[in-house]
Amino acid sequence: MTTQQDSNGTSPAGAEDLIIRDATGGDRAAIRGLLHGSLRRNYDGDHVAQADRILDAHLAGGKDPVGHFSRTQHVYVAESGGEVVGVMNIAEKRQGTMKISPLIVNPDFRGSNGAGSALLAKSVEVAKARGVRQLYGTVAEPSSWIETFYLNRGWTCGSQSNSQYRPGVVEHAIYYTVDEGEPAETPDRLKFDEYTPSKYEELEAFLTTRMDVFVDGIDAGFVRSLVAGHERRASRTVEAKYKELYLGYDSDVLSSVIAFGPKKGGSVKLMPLSAVSGSALRETLRFAQSWAAGRTHKLYTHQHVDPAVVTAFQSEMWTLEGLLPEAYGQGKVAAQWGWLVGESTHLGRNSDRLKAYTERLLTFVRDRGWDRLEEARSLAMAVGGEAGELLAELQWLSEPEIIELLRSDREFATKLSFEAADILNYLIRFARYCDFDLIESADKKLAVNIDRFPVEEVHGLRGKRYKAGS
Repeated sequence: MTTQQDSNGTSPAGAEDLIIRDATGGDRAAIRGLLHGSLRRNYDGDHVAQADRILDAHLAGGKDPVGHFSRTQHVYVAESGGEVVGVMNIAEKRQGTMKISPLIVNPDFRGSNGAGSALLAKSVEVAKARGVRQLYGTVAEPSSWIETFYLNRGWTCGSQSNSQYRPGVVEHAIYYTVDEGEPAETPDRLKFDEYTPSKYEELEAFLTTRMDVFVDGIDAGFVRSLVAGHERRASRTVEAKYKELYLGYDSDVLSSVIAFGPKKGGSVKLMPLSAVSGSALRETLRFAQSWAAGRTHKLYTHQHVDPAVVTAFQSEMWTLEGLLPEAYGQGKVAAQWGWLVGESTHLGRNSDRLKAYTERLLTFVRDRGWDRLEEARSLAMAVGGEAGELLAELQWLSEPEIIELLRSDREFATKLSFEAADILNYLIRFARYCDFDLIESADKKLAVNIDRFPVEEVHGLRGKRYKAGS
């Protein structure tokens, strides 16, 4: 087996001795260690038993005796300098798909020798050889860097599920479409023009022949109302229900239509939003996202449920926010998609990450019997003690020195982050002991401070230069 290459076609630094090979019985201890060491952070279950099961199936010729959907199952390892530094199990399904479960690289080798990229490239190689149409897997939300790893290599983040493999932990589904003849990435081809009256006839023909796929009542009257909304755009008044209407052209061919409709609360609804193909829809979504910069905090739209539509929205980092049965047409289902400005991953979109972490921390405390030893005074003193340890790290440093250390010294930054984490952990335990919701209390105090410190009176002031009520 030759060394795999990174997705850009060049060998990663430090990968000269990297080998991707079939696992053997002699790799059992290393595979057990990798699965247990990594998965126990975010997944419940016996990970050593899982390691044995997947390796035994692999050694038995790829036949999984307990997997009713699996056709074949194989385990590959990444070896560097004679040491197993990564492992990947891939299970081919009867549906023409293949699941990666799991892909793990020793933390000491992540990002250094391309082991993760090489294993992922191997999965694509095997999938193509087996005629598989899609690779998929899952990523636990606390491991945010892992989702970024997949996204940077052409994968797409799909659905999210809370408490699937551990209570309080959100799991993200990811997938990759395998295509033997994958074309190189092409630049956007559509040119977007603001609507003008001369374009009315082609606009009407486009919408009345395309929108009825999931919307009833799309006729000439609908188009006239839409255009009238565009003509009210100068009002910039939400109650006027104005629109900004744009048409996307591929050369001289109308290929997409999008209307921006601002709503109360500052979000903007895209309706209609219609395109002739998945690629045209993706370009239109990118145009919408560029339009949103400086104008809104959120875009949302309602669309019909179709594989090409779903893929386009997920590829551009939109999140499925709900299903709307018969909202736009009898016997038809629409889906609401949303996008928050500035987001580059789905992590944290649909979950309360502090709440999820709180449950994990308190479970950790209960499992060790420490909750029975807690007292309010002791927990409060612990918060103060940890705050003192944070201060000790900064005590004799000037601000420029701190900034330079944060930039250049990873160990220093880690120390600060761990001391801050200790403060948070004791605050969470103190709040639970005293039976109050920490975030609710912080939100109430913020509301008090909003009234106490009016922007027009305190902007630019700090410390005791401003005193409330003076």
